[in-house]
Amino acid sequence: MEQGEQLTMNVWIITPFEPIPTENEARPMRAGMLAADLEERGHDVVWWTPDFEHYGKRHRTGDDSRIKVSENYEIRLLKSLGYSSHIGLRRLLNNHLIARRWARLATGEPRPDMILCAWPTPDLAVAAVRYGQKNAVPVVVDVRDLWPDLWLEIMPAAMKPLGRRLLSRYYRMASVALAGATAITGPTSEYIDWALNLSKRTRGDADRPFEFGFEPQQAEEKAIAAARIRLKEMGYVEDDRMQVVFAGTFGRSFEFDTILEAGRRLDEIAAGRTRIILCGSGDKWQHVADESKATDSLQVMPRLSLLELQQIYAGSTLGLAPYRNIENFQKNVPNKINEYLRMGLPILTGVDGRIATLIEQNGVGHRYLENDPDSLAKLIASLSKDTNEIEVLKRNVDAHLQNEDSTSAGTRAFADHLEGIAASR
Repeated sequence: MEQGEQLTMNVWIITPFEPIPTENEARPMRAGMLAADLEERGHDVVWWTPDFEHYGKRHRTGDDSRIKVSENYEIRLLKSLGYSSHIGLRRLLNNHLIARRWARLATGEPRPDMILCAWPTPDLAVAAVRYGQKNAVPVVVDVRDLWPDLWLEIMPAAMKPLGRRLLSRYYRMASVALAGATAITGPTSEYIDWALNLSKRTRGDADRPFEFGFEPQQAEEKAIAAARIRLKEMGYVEDDRMQVVFAGTFGRSFEFDTILEAGRRLDEIAAGRTRIILCGSGDKWQHVADESKATDSLQVMPRLSLLELQQIYAGSTLGLAPYRNIENFQKNVPNKINEYLRMGLPILTGVDGRIATLIEQNGVGHRYLENDPDSLAKLIASLSKDTNEIEVLKRNVDAHLQNEDSTSAGTRAFADHLEGIAASR
């Protein structure tokens, strides 16, 4: 390539869990934001993802499909088995079959210049790395969750020895994929250190973290008004209570029992002063909805569009991040944290590590004792009476955001990095 010549790449992105841009009110996440940036630079982008939509538990088309987003941006849907639960043998089988299907279909496509593959899933990452090694294509593995350690951490202590043996196949897959990757990326240096340790490789110049943020959806007043009407139809009514919001997946990554019991205690110690809104979908949604029905301080809502969710955020004072206090979250600042902060919401959490450091160094929230409903309830009740402290927290959030890079800066830096790797091959 001549000096100063602009590189044009054919980039494959493989990630199984994000909404795709052609879906109604799709919310761009890490792969979606990166794909859009690469497309704007003139690169050809192919995003491979399952036909089965993870959060909605539905098949998009029921078969292998091509969806044209633009002239140089295509979605490739992979026919999928599907599953009803986030955890179970059917999901593992689904992941295995998708990786096999991708490997077969990939051989019939023009060779890409770069592959970016999300971790998880192990199956797809191994398939991508093997394809890259066979075809001399650089493969960057982007670590998004600490699989399979995450599975081991959420098991009861008595099951961990057996769990480690049952997960041995996935630890071997992690070693193959992470050791064979051209580069390892992720949201934090701690995630990359985890991957390097698991794969027994030393950090290279291309192994770097890239933290993405959150960009609120811009909309006309008519669309905002329509979103508010839909929320009212779902039973959401704004009132004078201090509102705390959680939005996310109702799964085993969060301590919902702590929230449920904290809500009951708030009915006793702060009746009529506070409300916790829980929005989302997942395996535990129905359980949480059923258990909260008799609790005035709790309201459970389904998964909302981004515009609907932003109206909930606008009526909220604090963002609740009830992550389990495990390595997967101690080593990360999840997108949810940046989302709350970008919406002006100080954070309540019980997790140690990176999130705790962010809160303590910047004064952008408070921590309660993990698995302690009384601690959470007393904290919320206290803040509902302390308007001065709320004002201080919100000023600190504003100051923190002024010192942080924008979401687009993180996306651009990641795209620059991929271009640099491809150019050096």
